[in-house]
Amino acid sequence: MVLSSSPSLNLRAFLAPEDWNRIRKDAYARSGSRCRVCGGRGPQWPVEADEGWAYDDERRIQTLKGVISLCPDCHGVRHWGKTMTEGRQEAALAWMAKVNGWSHTEAARCGDQAMKQWHTRSRHTDWQCDISWAIRTYSVVPIKDGQTLARELNRKFVRQAQTRVGIRAGHVTHIEHLIGER
Repeated sequence: MVLSSSPSLNLRAFLAPEDWNRIRKDAYARSGSRCRVCGGRGPQWPVEADEGWAYDDERRIQTLKGVISLCPDCHGVRHWGKTMTEGRQEAALAWMAKVNGWSHTEAARCGDQAMKQWHTRSRHTDWQCDISWAIRTYSVVPIKDGQTLARELNRKFVRQAQTRVGIRAGHVTHIEHLIGER
């Protein structure tokens, strides 16, 4: 999951719209507009673009490794924090369990582990973001102030998550990890 203290809510914040569109459409074409996880397609649109990141926890560098196509259901699982803030975690847990052949308990454990890791990583504010994969592969140039824009979008997401949880006071779910201990 994307870190709360990381500048990279998504790659598109760093790029001009035409560059992001080229990268995402290439991901769709490479997969035949099928999900790279389950092979399925969404009902409203077949697939969505999702960035794959590697995390160096010691040096605190988040490195882009590629962009793939995911169906909306698998994409919801990959963006677990956002899915939870939207109240869609039960559907996502059911999907995660189905795709992996897991029980609901196993899927919930995986979600909890992901949130714990996210929370631990997000305590650090000095993460660097490396998008050199996109630069090398597509010869894109990050937009001026892209990192600032990405950080602001990320802060906005965290504020929205906190507001949504506040509105649903007393509702205890995995979202507790998203905003920290109350």
